[in-house]
Amino acid sequence: MTTNSAFTFEHGYDIRSYEPRPDGRVSVTAICDQLQDIASRHADKLGFGYHDLEQSGHFWILARLHLMMDRLPGFGERTSILTWPSGKERLVALRDFVISDGNGQMGTATTSWVTLNTRTHRADPPDAVLPERSIPEREHALVFPTKAVTRLKDGEHTAQLTARRSDMDINGHVNNVKYLEYCFESVPKDWVRENRCHGVDIQFRSESFPGDEYISACTMDAPDQGMDTFLHTLTRISDNKEIVRMRSWWKRP
Repeated sequence: MTTNSAFTFEHGYDIRSYEPRPDGRVSVTAICDQLQDIASRHADKLGFGYHDLEQSGHFWILARLHLMMDRLPGFGERTSILTWPSGKERLVALRDFVISDGNGQMGTATTSWVTLNTRTHRADPPDAVLPERSIPEREHALVFPTKAVTRLKDGEHTAQLTARRSDMDINGHVNNVKYLEYCFESVPKDWVRENRCHGVDIQFRSESFPGDEYISACTMDAPDQGMDTFLHTLTRISDNKEIVRMRSWWKRP
């Protein structure tokens, strides 16, 4: 997918016993955990990780993630993820991923990240935060299908939930993978029992914190790429603010 260099990093992950779902395969959320981990590892190696940004009063925030999986691994299997920074667009830095196993490529992902200022809580341009750390323009493993994820105004299926303290990340916010789990809570149980999510495009619109209460809502949308899709939204009850919006892709095992 891309040539080997200091800007390319690969790491392997074993699927642990507590990760598979009742069908024996992991959820896409387990893959997203792996993406989050390898992105952090590589950023540290390149000199713009958590502690590097901490010195200038910034931290990385995931703005959007698009993941598509051809197949999902099960317990005892091992994934290998290749990642690289792939460029900049205004206020975001881009990073791409290829997920493989012993049988070859099994999925791809692309992400956009902002460097958030801890004092202003606004995004500063990556070039201003990392003046000596160039992020080269490189090929993408996957592209975002639209400029923004389609907004869902009225969800057919809903669930109410509360963020827990154990959902918090190192920055004191709810961890981004938890938002995917929150969105999936409103998908009907019968649908989840008979189908498997193979892709997500999630846009993170506002920070939230443990103790926040939400309404998770979803509605089935038009099929895409031969798969059924849902539109999702997660709204904070206290101020009716949209925290994330998402599209998910599903097919039968």
